[in-house]
Amino acid sequence: MLLDEFRYILSKIEVKEHPKWGASIELIDYEHRDYIDDVLCGIFDLEYAFSSNEDSTGHYILYFAENATFEKVNAVVTEINRYHLENDKEYDVE
Repeated sequence: MLLDEFRYILSKIEVKEHPKWGASIELIDYEHRDYIDDVLCGIFDLEYAFSSNEDSTGHYILYFAENATFEKVNAVVTEINRYHLENDKEYDVE
């Protein structure tokens, strides 16, 4: 069961197109980044190329660069969002 203080990790995520680094997704904080990283790798076998931490917001941005096309990342993110919405729980990535 997901504790209320961590329910935000089920927040809808969105793929954006960075002009230099291709597909990217912005995540709320380290815990959100850690969970989504586990889902991307453990469930979808998708790895990002690198990440950055935005000092002003504390958000993390994952950049996929040559690791995946925008379409591929968007398809995976759509599935993650659908799963969270329909099941109201996190993926089991233990």
